[in-house]
Amino acid sequence: MVRETSRASWSHSYERGFAEILVEHNVPVYRGQNGWVAEGWKSIVSKFNLKFPSAQFTKQQIQEKEKDMKANYKAVRDARKQSGTGWDDSLSMIIAEPIIWEKLKKDYPRVKRYEGKPFLLFPTLASLYEGSIATGDLNFLSIPIPSVDLTGEEASPTNSSTNQLETVNPLSSTHDVGQSSNMHGQEAQPTTSISSGQKEDKPVRKRKQSQIAVVLNDYVDFKKHQSQKFMEEMKEPKQTDQFNIPSCVAALETMDDLSIAEKSKALRLFKCQLNREIFLNTKDPLLRTFWLKEEISDMEKA
Repeated sequence: MVRETSRASWSHSYERGFAEILVEHNVPVYRGQNGWVAEGWKSIVSKFNLKFPSAQFTKQQIQEKEKDMKANYKAVRDARKQSGTGWDDSLSMIIAEPIIWEKLKKDYPRVKRYEGKPFLLFPTLASLYEGSIATGDLNFLSIPIPSVDLTGEEASPTNSSTNQLETVNPLSSTHDVGQSSNMHGQEAQPTTSISSGQKEDKPVRKRKQSQIAVVLNDYVDFKKHQSQKFMEEMKEPKQTDQFNIPSCVAALETMDDLSIAEKSKALRLFKCQLNREIFLNTKDPLLRTFWLKEEISDMEKA
């Protein structure tokens, strides 16, 4: 039986899998300027319930969850920019003193759930809601190309005046030019001498234009390749690490004999791979707690 919206229970694995599915569908065929289209939501719901058969969430439940995740992301994104706050990239967690946290929770109520806790979905949601197109990383058509003199020659006043004389129809033949020279008689001789000097510049101008066209084509091809590579990397399944931060955090949250302050300090230890291995491989609860407290004490003394 399909669950009601109010009874939908989202675990961390559900949220992570849902975010990955949203990233897979973050392409024009499924997502427009105002969000995912109907066909996109249909595919998202189908893939999610196929990945998590026990969930069987409705389209409304999944859409509401997407709105909630987006609101959480924006709250953390804006809160971490406030004065007096720090940010730990490895843990995706806001670092701040208690007095700063009180202000953050007042201004951004949604960040309350992340006080002393990491927001593990933040990097994934950043790529989803900020996106490469929004930041300009892949918007190669909107990046202006600076003018570059590929010949290495500086334009002189003589050349600039000569360029004005070169505004001749390129389809006109040399026979027409000859007829014009004969019509002007002796007065056409200075013009003929200037034209002979211009003939040396014309191949340079054509070569310059062709080189710019080649550079532009190479640049567009490079950005297209970069876009395709980015999308392929986003679709590649991520390798799982046995001693990863989510596993450490999950184990830490079950330790009732530690205070919130001690748990918050313990999270910093998980930035080290060796600490994560020791923590997860220690099966004795008392030994694990004693080791954590000793490490926290050593960290505070350092």
